[in-house]
Amino acid sequence: SESVGIYHTSSSEEVEWIVENSDSKIIFVGNNPSDNDEPEKMPNHRLFNVLPKLKKLELVVVMDDVDQLEDEKFMSWSDFIKSGESIDDAVVMERNETTKEDGTSCLIYTSGTTGNPKGVELTHNNWQYEVSRTDYFLDYKQGDKYVSWLPLAHVFGQLVDNHVWVKDALHMHVVNTPLEVVDVAKEVKPHLFIGVPRIYEKIYSNIKAAIESKVILKVGLKVPLLSGLLKKKLRDAVGFSNCQYAATGAAPINPEILMLFQSLGIPLYEGYGMTENTGVATVNHPKGNKVGTVGKALYGTEVKVDDEGEILIKGSNVMKGYYKNEQSSSVALNNGWLYTGDVGKIDSDGYLTITGRKKEIYVSSAGKNIAPLVIEETIKSISIVSQCFLVGDNKNYCTALITLDVGSILRDKVGLNPNDIPKEPIDQLSLMEEKGHRLSDFTESPKLKSELQSEIELLNKKFSNPEQVKKFAILPRDFTIDDGELTPTLKIRRKQINENWSSVIETLYD
Repeated sequence: SESVGIYHTSSSEEVEWIVENSDSKIIFVGNNPSDNDEPEKMPNHRLFNVLPKLKKLELVVVMDDVDQLEDEKFMSWSDFIKSGESIDDAVVMERNETTKEDGTSCLIYTSGTTGNPKGVELTHNNWQYEVSRTDYFLDYKQGDKYVSWLPLAHVFGQLVDNHVWVKDALHMHVVNTPLEVVDVAKEVKPHLFIGVPRIYEKIYSNIKAAIESKVILKVGLKVPLLSGLLKKKLRDAVGFSNCQYAATGAAPINPEILMLFQSLGIPLYEGYGMTENTGVATVNHPKGNKVGTVGKALYGTEVKVDDEGEILIKGSNVMKGYYKNEQSSSVALNNGWLYTGDVGKIDSDGYLTITGRKKEIYVSSAGKNIAPLVIEETIKSISIVSQCFLVGDNKNYCTALITLDVGSILRDKVGLNPNDIPKEPIDQLSLMEEKGHRLSDFTESPKLKSELQSEIELLNKKFSNPEQVKKFAILPRDFTIDDGELTPTLKIRRKQINENWSSVIETLYD
């Protein structure tokens, strides 16, 4: 039997599609606060809405602390466990011994921007291979700590939480929401930390502000010249004093963040991979690191770039295929090579650099190819910027949609201590109102826009003229998962952002 994960943010339609497409017979249900709007439809109204349509479903197992629906298919977790007490251990061991390395271990559904999600078939060998590759540069001891926040419907969440954690006997500390991960890290002081750029951007902003206000502006020191004691205090302040390895992936990260972290003795490294190759294909690490790249291929994995710049991967970590989708499988897999859809280049030392998605490369009206990811990450290095979305496909110049970081506003514009700023956006907005401000005071401020204009003009010098941001608009709110603008791992969804803010984009080209 295979496991299949569903994001807590999935719609009823997505739940129906994944359960039916995966041929799932049993569903395990926990408590999801977003589903508690209609108590009479507890425990999970997304499932309730589509339950009659799930013809293959035989059983719904509900965690003990969650109210059950009155339905013959529902069973509590305790009763489910009791139902297996009569099964002899020998039967379990016999079934376990029949498991084959090339047998499907799980299905992980990709969060595509168009069409229904596709179920990636990963085998037991895929996981075994992937986990064994880290032994070269990672050496954890039993009891070393790890902070878990990625959803288990995500490939990296499964890789670390279901496999690395067990293999190395780490002590896992589970976070309720990504917004709490930094606070939990400060308390736990983990040895292994997995994150996405958005999390490190928040930490970077606070570190940078602390250095500039307390060190550089007062004594004229730069980061490389900070004393060992000050560096240790900064590592302690963000919870990385014990960290042996911190990983970032899923989207490009600004190299300045990597350099700052590493100059402070925080081992933050960038890697690259996707669900279809079990999470990691290339990675930087202490024994081989080049900032600005996503590292070299894992031992035993082949990575190359074809004539069109597309990155291809071959190795024992490449998926079996897309479940019940031969057409998509034949497009993605050819002669053992996985066609990633990502565009990049490999230098003479074997380090891979990602320049964009093949389908996300903009082409200006003058025929110039533009990779939006690099430009967006550069603009996001401005501390007050939360998100940057580049517009420029089939246009005669590039523009950007900018959202503001409320926490940074409270710190840099209102003058609050970072320790007094809550993590939840709704709480930050409430605190802003308590201090006599509204978000619109900043999003509509000509002075703040002028400040941003100056900083963007400086950053524009890093790019050719067609790639430079000529105009930008500050949006009245940040991008959100609920509005379909972010994936559960906080990557932007271009199609939805274009649709949601089409009228604003039009004004940038008036």
